[in-house]
Amino acid sequence: MIKKNENDSAPDAITRPANEASIPDLVDFVRNMAIECGYRDDTIEDLGRATEETALNIIRFACRDRQAEISITCLIHENGALYITITDTGAPFNMLLAGTFPETDDFFGPGEKPSTKIMKKAARNIEYKRNADRNMLILTVSHDPGGIRR
Repeated sequence: MIKKNENDSAPDAITRPANEASIPDLVDFVRNMAIECGYRDDTIEDLGRATEETALNIIRFACRDRQAEISITCLIHENGALYITITDTGAPFNMLLAGTFPETDDFFGPGEKPSTKIMKKAARNIEYKRNADRNMLILTVSHDPGGIRR
C-alpha cells in the first residue's frame, strides 16, 4: 500500500527539461524527499549523487539530439521504502544494460559508457521499463531505520 499526501493528492513529482541546467532542481527534489522521509545524511547524499548520475545519463544518451523532459515521482510505501521513478521522453535507452555487453565498445568512445555505479550503491533495487514513448527507471530505497525524523 502506498501512502498518499495529507490532502489525498497525487504523489510528489517534478518535471524539467532534459538539460544539464535542470539537474540541480532534480537532485534537490530527491534529496528533500529523502529528508522528509527521515533518511540519514549519508543516504541523502547518495540519493542526490544517484539522481545526478541518472539525469546525466538520460541527457547524454537518451535525449542527445532531441527536446525531451525528465520527470521524477517519489512514493513512500507503508513499510518506509522510498520508490523513486525517473521518467524521460527520450529515445529508448536502458542504462542498466548499456555497459554489460562487449559490443558496447563499438558504440561508446573511451570514457563515454554510461555509469550506474552510484545509483546501484544508493538503491536496493533498480528496474527499467519502456512504456509507449517513455523510459522509466524505478529505484527502490529501503527504509532507513537509522535516520532521524526532522
